[in-house]
Amino acid sequence: MCDLEAFSDWGGAAYDADYELEPACDHARAWSALHPDDDDLEAAFVRFGDDGARVGLVWEMDGDGAAEVARTRSRSGGDDNFLIMRSWIPAGRTDAPRRHAARAVSEEQVVGQLTLRSGRVVVVATGVDADETGSYATAQEREASIRALGRLNPPVQLNLDGQLGLGTVLWARPGTYRVTCGWHEGKRGRYMPEEEMYGPPRSYVDEDWSCRWVRFTWTGEPDPVRVRLGRARREA
Repeated sequence: MCDLEAFSDWGGAAYDADYELEPACDHARAWSALHPDDDDLEAAFVRFGDDGARVGLVWEMDGDGAAEVARTRSRSGGDDNFLIMRSWIPAGRTDAPRRHAARAVSEEQVVGQLTLRSGRVVVVATGVDADETGSYATAQEREASIRALGRLNPPVQLNLDGQLGLGTVLWARPGTYRVTCGWHEGKRGRYMPEEEMYGPPRSYVDEDWSCRWVRFTWTGEPDPVRVRLGRARREA
């Protein structure tokens, strides 16, 4: 996750002639940020672009899959905040993971602060290179095209050739966001039995199903000088 104006500098995954991941590419550095020294973190910040001038947040989804992006209403009544969630049950079968995340704010682990100056946020798979989102003749054309996405009505889906929904662009209030992450290991695990997945809808308690999320809470106008970085450790 990063500011739209920073995304143009994201290099994604790069491979050598033997199709080995280049250790200096952005995707590899994002992986290293989440897994430093044989450790496992839930989320971490990564610098990228020229001289590391850009900052993005990488979040562990715990395997391939789809994530939901939602706005969360603040106590003041504004839609200043947003949340990204991964749950393993089919969409529409139960709202239990959403209800659990809505109540678990006090249990979340603080990652740090991220400044989103433009109010346009890119959420994308870390392996995606900004160049892959279109056919760009020059870096300037790529930057202009990506910036134009921020003028469309959100959310805007990011697609590659033959691969849909690998990212999205959404609007947020410009400013600094407190980043926290949470997770819940449900009593029934991650996956519904087939007979429940395709059978008649039924109600579930909030403790039943596993889920994980990262939350962005607006804290004020952007800091003109620096961004506070941190990381969230994964608990066993």
